[in-house]
Amino acid sequence: MIRYHVKHSKKSRNTLRFLGLFLFLFAVLVLWLFFAGGGSKHLIGAILGALIGLYGGYLFIHSFELDKYDIDYEFTEEAMTVKHHRGVSVYPYEKIDDVTLVSPDNEMLYSLIQIKAGRHKFLIPFSYKKELCDRIYQLLTEKVTIRDLMDEIEKAKASAADAQSRSGSNE
Repeated sequence: MIRYHVKHSKKSRNTLRFLGLFLFLFAVLVLWLFFAGGGSKHLIGAILGALIGLYGGYLFIHSFELDKYDIDYEFTEEAMTVKHHRGVSVYPYEKIDDVTLVSPDNEMLYSLIQIKAGRHKFLIPFSYKKELCDRIYQLLTEKVTIRDLMDEIEKAKASAADAQSRSGSNE
């Protein structure tokens, strides 16, 4: 079993929330001034204000996502377990759709592993921990590749059986 902890700053979450609320309230003020002032002269400013407000709402809402909090990852032989502030999520390797390794030119600084499991996406950063990143990536690719190969074998068997049944019915 491999365990890895990703720490996220509470200050970053609060900054995103504050900035999102500020932009949203700024947009409300701009739109209020636009509609209170007659609204015919500054249509472009009102449109930009509305877009800024939407972006502020986006920042505020997305500051509550799972990846903005501390996360513990456990990689076992059967599944990937994610412990977060809302509880524990278990993702069997059969449910993982894609694993991608992002490694810059200078591999000593950092590496990233992106995991897609259904509608969930996880981006795991590794700062100065290239060996650990390689071990986790190797484990994930082995498990996901085995599953993909088994799926391809099943499809090939099914298509061969279909072809054989068609050729048998044509004779």
